[in-house]
Amino acid sequence: MSRKVIKISIALILFAGLLGSSINRTQAYPAFLRQAAKYGAKNCLFCHKNAEGGEGWNERGQWLIAEKERRKAESIDPAWLSEYKEPEKAEKPEKKEGDKPEAGKEKKEKP
Repeated sequence: MSRKVIKISIALILFAGLLGSSINRTQAYPAFLRQAAKYGAKNCLFCHKNAEGGEGWNERGQWLIAEKERRKAESIDPAWLSEYKEPEKAEKPEKKEGDKPEAGKEKKEKP
């Protein structure tokens, strides 16, 4: 083989390696998903706003980012999810017999 063919082959191999490593970087986070499955994760939407993952985090994802900063960690550890508490949803209190009606919503009795 000529030197030109060898140089082109080496360049193509390096380019393919570079391209492959960038693809692997985006595929690295399924490991997070496998670890987070213990805490209920079924897909990337467990922490992300987008089904593909990436930027855009829901409350749980934002909590993980805050934990990373609080712990001064280099990266997020899905095991921290064991400490995550779901925010309480505001629910309407159930009416009980004998409760007073809310102001302005008194029942009008028929004569």
